[in-house]
Amino acid sequence: MKLHACIYCGSDAVAVEETDIGGYVVACGCCGLSGPEAPFAGEAVRGWDILCGRMCSHCRKNLIRHFTQRIKELKAELETMKTKTPSS
Repeated sequence: MKLHACIYCGSDAVAVEETDIGGYVVACGCCGLSGPEAPFAGEAVRGWDILCGRMCSHCRKNLIRHFTQRIKELKAELETMKTKTPSS
């Protein structure tokens, strides 16, 4: 599974690490930033992804691009449906 790059320094040196109390975090090996602690590794990755989505301009731009494209597709589909539906 590919993790998002660090939102602070941009490094790809991020990994899931076990904490001293048995939880998990995704942490950057370059700057030391870590995401929220979770009881399971998968939840730590999800927390990192959420943090990245909220703070990382690269991820926000990709989400905006994705949703803008999807809205265009849905509008086109709606127009197609309108032209195929007989008016009463």
